[in-house]
Amino acid sequence: MRLRPAMVGWYNPPRLLAIAVRVAISTVFGEFADRREALATSRPIDPSAIEPNLDYSLESVDSDFWLDFMADTGDGWNSTYAVARLLAEPDLKVRGTNEPLMRGRILVMGGDEVYPTASRDGYRDRIVAPFSEASVGKFDPQNPPHLYAVPGNHDWYDGLLAFLGLFCRRRNASAWADARPGRGLGGWTTQQTRSYFALKLPHGWWLWGADIQLTGYIDQPQIDFFSHVAREWMEPGSRLILCTGQPSWAYVDVNEPEPQFTNFSYLESLAGLARKKHRLCAVLTGDSHHYSRFLEGDRHYITSGGGGAFLHPTHQLEDKTFKWPYPPPGVEPVAGQKYHRRFHLVRDEHTRQATVFPDHKTSRRLAWRNLIFAALNWQYTATVAILYAFFTWLVSAQGAYLGTSLQAALAPEPLPPFVGSVQTYLSFALISPWPTALILTSIAGYYYLADFPSYWRLVIGLLHGTIQAAVVLIATCLLARWLPTMPVALFIVAAGLAGGVLSATTLGVYLLLSLNKFGKHWDEAFSALRIQDYKSFLRLRIGPDGRLKIYPIGLKSVPREPEKGQLRKPPLHPHLIEGPIEIH
Repeated sequence: MRLRPAMVGWYNPPRLLAIAVRVAISTVFGEFADRREALATSRPIDPSAIEPNLDYSLESVDSDFWLDFMADTGDGWNSTYAVARLLAEPDLKVRGTNEPLMRGRILVMGGDEVYPTASRDGYRDRIVAPFSEASVGKFDPQNPPHLYAVPGNHDWYDGLLAFLGLFCRRRNASAWADARPGRGLGGWTTQQTRSYFALKLPHGWWLWGADIQLTGYIDQPQIDFFSHVAREWMEPGSRLILCTGQPSWAYVDVNEPEPQFTNFSYLESLAGLARKKHRLCAVLTGDSHHYSRFLEGDRHYITSGGGGAFLHPTHQLEDKTFKWPYPPPGVEPVAGQKYHRRFHLVRDEHTRQATVFPDHKTSRRLAWRNLIFAALNWQYTATVAILYAFFTWLVSAQGAYLGTSLQAALAPEPLPPFVGSVQTYLSFALISPWPTALILTSIAGYYYLADFPSYWRLVIGLLHGTIQAAVVLIATCLLARWLPTMPVALFIVAAGLAGGVLSATTLGVYLLLSLNKFGKHWDEAFSALRIQDYKSFLRLRIGPDGRLKIYPIGLKSVPREPEKGQLRKPPLHPHLIEGPIEIH
């Protein structure tokens, strides 16, 4: 039996290096050889009418039509498997509502289906395996529910190759090839032929799934496809659910909204073509691994990225208001006019607390785990310890060249505490080019890390680097005073260990303060924690009257399964995060 994968260690230096290489390669590939354009050529779509496989409009006309949305899965086994178990249940009993919530006829995955990078093995071990385990005995193989997926940036890290093999295997018959069915993923079967799709739902509802690649870029064939769907296939006044790869409304810098908001704004304009009177009702996404909901007018912008990846915080979220040269969806543009885009974080009308999961208080409390960053990310700590030991060896060699030892040189002097020792240490370090080069490299790294705008990035980066150097320097001086007779080799090891632990702890404090005080480094701070709990997904219901209800379902705690052996399948306790959200 294969080991069940643990949560990805994002501060494991070899893994970070491998991810960086894959990101660089995929970025270049995406710019010079976009696979989506090749797919549009090799898998043409009939322009006259929507494909029957993608038309659900005649299903459940006189009853409820259910569909599910989840995003950001395929990280650790425990979290992915727990969400898969909930999705696989034929009907789900959820605390907060008395009505049973039926399993969706369709499951839509909203991006980042595997972590840390896409590969056939990664998909097999981190998503296919847990979904298959969760599906045993839950589905009718003669009438399986359908599965659609939009790729996220992690799915693009192999140029979309593994994603296409898993989710886009189905092929229509042509003069050149026979029809081919989709692939099974647990109890679901894939239906799409490209990385984007349009689904016709009952009662005038449509669902679009858009592929925004790595940087939000939408290729021209995809633009042509959705434009054609909006003009030719959708009846005037159709209502639309849009699934996209990231919450641009939450990420946008209100002082400089371009280019971050540009691609999403253009996608919105396609969805809400004013001349056809289509109505964009809801935008669903992941990428942020939590639940939140923003409102602009009567449009709901929902992030539900709790499908199995590590938890992201919520207490950095805030309302976003900025000027934009193009109108909101469904509004005819006026030449030369600018429009205010106002995205309001939904709050409880009684408590005025944001309806997010986890709540702000819990999110802020969880951030304090960064104080034990060194223990939670021991691979990073060990790597930094080795680097500090190497640096101490270089400085010690410089002292030996000058006829003394580092320990003797850092002995107590008549000056104020540490002043003489600091001066001596710095003179040893800066007299040789190699230690100096390491110092400059570390300063550049802290500058690059700083998630602050322009001038403040330099200030924060230098301040962080200075504190890191001061902490390690003081620790080395203390060791020299406390252990003056220790053999040089052991002293170098001790200095490296002390430096690694203190440097990693200092980084954790930096991340904690940046997030809790300034709302920065929310990704870096929580990826360090690898929290498996606080999962979420959406269950949607279109009633016979055409009304849409969205049920945001949360799971506070994920059971811990052993790496090997029989699955225990302890009971799960899902609850309704808010709502249900009703859209007419």
